[in-house]
Amino acid sequence: MPHATTLPLALVLATCIPATAQSSPGVRWFPAAAVPAAGAAAKPWLPLLDTTTLSLGRYRLKAGSRDGQTPHARDEVYFVISGKAQFTAGGDTRPVGVGDTIFVAAGMAHRFSAITADLDVLVFFSSARPATGGMAAGPRPTEQTPYPETSQRGNTRIFYWFGPSSAGQVSIDFGQPRWKAQYGAFLTKPSGRRWRFGQNFWTTLDTNMPLRIGGVDVPVGAHYLVLEHTAPDGLRLVLLSPTEIRKQRLDAYQAPSTRGGLSIPLVLDRAQRTAPRLDLELSIDRAQRDRGTLTVRFGPHRLTAPVEMKPQR
Repeated sequence: MPHATTLPLALVLATCIPATAQSSPGVRWFPAAAVPAAGAAAKPWLPLLDTTTLSLGRYRLKAGSRDGQTPHARDEVYFVISGKAQFTAGGDTRPVGVGDTIFVAAGMAHRFSAITADLDVLVFFSSARPATGGMAAGPRPTEQTPYPETSQRGNTRIFYWFGPSSAGQVSIDFGQPRWKAQYGAFLTKPSGRRWRFGQNFWTTLDTNMPLRIGGVDVPVGAHYLVLEHTAPDGLRLVLLSPTEIRKQRLDAYQAPSTRGGLSIPLVLDRAQRTAPRLDLELSIDRAQRDRGTLTVRFGPHRLTAPVEMKPQR
């Protein structure tokens, strides 16, 4: 749906959701009776929800009307609540009706046409940024070749703050590859090899206060992260010197070629929920505020290491 037609979210929520239907911030209710009828809506696009990870709305088009939408920058899913029309995307046109679901990738031209019965469509937008470019988008190189690349990245950090200054912080910036079943072999079976920890550019830990992770002292500075799984030591998080990596001009794809670094033990167990993408979290022990946990979630697996922080109070 064209974003230019989007109604203010606050107005929609006030209109669509009675105050008595509200609950915790983690739950939103959209009673059918509270959603304005298609004829009462000022424009075809009615937004219902907009969070950091997902947007949701209703798209309503009258029979015989024209769908003027243009390609969107995000992946989306349509679910037809009612109506009948033709839908064109990727050079293919098909009839759609009640109960049909359609996925459309970001950037692909698409539209409804030949609308013979009023359309009411539930639309989900993903806020994830799709990965583009890289070597997968170009020919196999026969010489040094530049490749443009974008990818979804995440961040987790702990920072101390009081008044006008900070006593310290630690931050991890990481690529977020999608989980694939073949990754499970690396996590569960020693291979003696190192593994790129993330996607595309190096996953980076940056701290301005001394740390102790998994019983290993981590100095102030920046560190590139890789994983290692050996028979004698098990799963390890390895912190590498960016200075040395830069000297060798090593790409993160070359993680198996790296040597040395600080080796930090990780505890592997089964996650309570499956993580579709690599997810890292730095959490705080509220009882001992200078202690916490680094948690890595990927697929059905969880890896953890205790963290001790030494802020400059």
